[in-house]
Amino acid sequence: MDLTKKDRLFLINQYRILALLEPKEASHYEELIQILDNGYKIFYSEVDQWISEDMPEDEGRVVLDILSLYRAIEDYKRKSKDKDVDEKLYGYFRGFDGNNETEYMSFARFLIIEQGKFSEQQQYLNKNDSCNSHLPSVEKYRSMIEKWQSFDRNYELTKEQILEILDAT
Repeated sequence: MDLTKKDRLFLINQYRILALLEPKEASHYEELIQILDNGYKIFYSEVDQWISEDMPEDEGRVVLDILSLYRAIEDYKRKSKDKDVDEKLYGYFRGFDGNNETEYMSFARFLIIEQGKFSEQQQYLNKNDSCNSHLPSVEKYRSMIEKWQSFDRNYELTKEQILEILDAT
């Protein structure tokens, strides 16, 4: 990470304030202040290690698309009380692999838990380990989205369409 002197000054001041507000963490903030004050660039990663990399928009779009698709599926299940859809492996939103698809999983959690969007998915948070499928899912979801697009992203899906979407590979 590259920081200008101005960036460093702003961060130093922020860490001084935080050291006063959070006395239990003061020694950690003092260490960061020393790193920044002395320009120890080799340790700048200590300053931003807790900040994630930017999530590419296309990855965010996949999460939004799959949750939108599952909204349509949940709508069908609520109206029809059909159990055939529930019995399919992907008959409910299983989440994303926490080890290999962490950014997708984190974004889904943010949308469902923090923002309260896609609230119909909250009923599955225990079942899907808070959106952690424990198996790679993104490619399966991409296939499902592609199949859904062939139905013009219709939100009023038939049972046959849903089963085709869930069987997409």
